[in-house]
Amino acid sequence: MVDSELNAGGGAVDGVCAQEHPAKIRGGLMPSSGRFNRPRGRQASPAATAGVQPIGRVRRSQLVSTYGIGSIVDLEKGSFMPMGLDDWESATRLPSLTIGEARLQAQLGVTHFRLPPTAEDLYGLPGRVDASHCIPAVRFPAWHQCPKCNRIGTEGKPFQLSADGTQLECGAHSKPLPTNPVRFVVACRKGHMDDFPWEWWAHRRRDGGICDRPQLELGSRGKSAALGDLYVKCRHCNSSASLGDAFRPDSLGNAGCRGVRPWLHDRQEGCDSPPRVIQRGASNAHFAVIASAISIPPVSEATFQIIDGQWLTLGALPEEAVRPVLASLAATYGVPIDSLVAAYNEKQKIDGNADRTATVDSRAEEYSALSVDRDDPVVGGIVPQFCNSVSPPPEGLRPWFDLVGAVSRLREVRALAGFSRIEPYPVSAEKVAEALRDGAIAPLSKTPRNWLPAAEIRGEGLFLRFRASAIGDWLKANPGLEHRVAKLERRSRMIAEERGYPRGYSITARLLLVHSFAHALIRTISVDCGYSSSALRERLYISEGDSQNPPMNGVLIYTGSPDSEGSLGGLVRLADPHQIEHVVRRAILSARWCGSDPVCIETDPDQSGERISGAACHCCLLLPETACEKFNRELDRTMLVGSADDGGPPGWRGFFADLAE
Repeated sequence: MVDSELNAGGGAVDGVCAQEHPAKIRGGLMPSSGRFNRPRGRQASPAATAGVQPIGRVRRSQLVSTYGIGSIVDLEKGSFMPMGLDDWESATRLPSLTIGEARLQAQLGVTHFRLPPTAEDLYGLPGRVDASHCIPAVRFPAWHQCPKCNRIGTEGKPFQLSADGTQLECGAHSKPLPTNPVRFVVACRKGHMDDFPWEWWAHRRRDGGICDRPQLELGSRGKSAALGDLYVKCRHCNSSASLGDAFRPDSLGNAGCRGVRPWLHDRQEGCDSPPRVIQRGASNAHFAVIASAISIPPVSEATFQIIDGQWLTLGALPEEAVRPVLASLAATYGVPIDSLVAAYNEKQKIDGNADRTATVDSRAEEYSALSVDRDDPVVGGIVPQFCNSVSPPPEGLRPWFDLVGAVSRLREVRALAGFSRIEPYPVSAEKVAEALRDGAIAPLSKTPRNWLPAAEIRGEGLFLRFRASAIGDWLKANPGLEHRVAKLERRSRMIAEERGYPRGYSITARLLLVHSFAHALIRTISVDCGYSSSALRERLYISEGDSQNPPMNGVLIYTGSPDSEGSLGGLVRLADPHQIEHVVRRAILSARWCGSDPVCIETDPDQSGERISGAACHCCLLLPETACEKFNRELDRTMLVGSADDGGPPGWRGFFADLAE
């Protein structure tokens, strides 16, 4: 397991780095570096220049998801926001941290990816790590509250840094007390985030506005736990205001978004998105935009890995110097030079056709790779990153499936491309550049970089491909499906138009069927086979097809976390004919009944709200958010087991109706 660290420094400047042991909290001083909100005149101590003492750790994989750039990380020492790639570059220069995934690089327009660095303990300085291995972050929010006297303020007004420089303290007591970050911040849909305007809020009804010496306190009247019971008061002029209406859409009046970007330590003028007050730890404070790809041939082959690992050098060489370097690599790895030349040409082809690669349906390529046997040889001691074995399904499942795949070796690369706030912004890897240009998602750097932070997930998977003819016959035999699917499609289109994001697909019965089956299968695997649902993840392969491309009807259930669970052959074992038939039957039988029936099975899609789902709830289909590609949306259990007899429009039989009987 790989963990990452947060490190405090310069009062307001903190950092993140990774380390190979379980999470723990430390405190200390990080060298000042002139980053966002650095106090003027502060000098780093000699001990600080020798190393950084971390204040907390998060897992490396979380730095490209939950705790990625622009998020708020709550730790014992306070709240911190990892900063952008401009500041990362001084901390991630180690070549060993560079990884590649050619198809994903072409789609995102970068030359490589970088793993968050692993912390290196400094010899002779216990508890300190090499500062060059640390990811910087800024203390956010800047406003804190004293838990004893209830004063609120920032560093210097009235709080000061602790002796080790890791947190703010209130010095109005016999012993300095650590302060806590305030609960409320301001954010907008374009990703900006700012401190709550405490001074303005306390004085908003005062004729003269903010007084000349504001001294604020945040208290509670003690009557209830409601938000309206909280108030902020100025001790100097006695102006006060309740926080009961702070979350109203118009609570900040005509004040527009100031465009503050703490992770880039700058401001972006001219933001037209209205600011909203949210809680510091709210789930809508940060939605990571993650693009991912599974390494498949030829990218997964050993010879391609050799070329890809040296591409920063090979790509810069003149043509006449390439072959001698390849000859040297061939001698080093003990492989024929012709194999490396072929891999080199393949790499050039992918990079040269970057525009085409960015528009090609990468899922279709993965779908094709998962549908055939693949077991490439080990070359030069390098193991291929993809190994798949396909077989016909057992006799009892052949009416519904035509192929079962056991992916015994699998690698997924997940790259953080941006983020949004308030609402998630669903966007494919091919559309990320467009979304960044339009301001729909927040950037990770002030100017575009040729790399992005990423994480590798290595494990195994189970692939199931539906019989296309069976789905076609089912759709023709159940015209009542069209009415229900049309409701969900209409609702999905309306929400997309309201929020201004493009949709690259339409909701169809095929999508609802495959997606609902994936959730039912994961729930069964987690109950019957011992895997936790949070350790697994779905990858959907669904399309209606056209005159040139056949439809896709497949789902890959694979190890979805960097933990060791599910990576020792357990998923591959389920591909055994006896095992897979038992698991699928159990999944469908479990989907027949729900603890919320008959309410769940009779759910009208028009009443689903933002869930954009039919019969789906926590008792039957919903999974941890990490396991689902679609935020637990676009699900309907009736596609599997059939509609309820509610006297409405003509019903339909579920795709697995015969299996569920």
